Amino acid sequence: MTKPPRPAQAEDNATRSWLAVVRAYNLCSELMALRLGAVGVRTAEHEILANLRREPGLSQQALAARCFTAKSHVSNLLGEMEARGWVKREPDPADGRVKRLVLAPAGLSMAERTAAVQAEVVALMTDGATDKELERVRATMAEVSQKLQGALGHRAAEGA
Repeated sequence: MTKPPRPAQAEDNATRSWLAVVRAYNLCSELMALRLGAVGVRTAEHEILANLRREPGLSQQALAARCFTAKSHVSNLLGEMEARGWVKREPDPADGRVKRLVLAPAGLSMAERTAAVQAEVVALMTDGATDKELERVRATMAEVSQKLQGALGHRAAEGA
């Protein structure tokens, strides 16, 4: 069953809201890339560092899913990051075929630096917002994400 068409004004409001989210996302991405570049890290590397800092021991497949990128791209980045001494691959004690990814000391240090960059950008974006406003944004984006994942056939992400 299809929904009836939205009135033109509602459609304009929906489109303007969507474009505002897209603009904020793009500006945030641009600022993050600029500030991460100043410390010698690309955005995709930051994503890997942040995920392994939060959850050491991820498999490459799980890491790729969390970074919203192709496994081949993550594989290439991991090779580069391993060569830089940031990431180590360790055998899984339960399954010798699986390698678990952990941060080497230099990687942990860089992950802490990039986490500080991210915290600065988040603080800038949320400066002046109340906890209630931030919760409303989080709840709205979680609901939007759930709808989009449903349309894509994915299950809702936990903790979104």
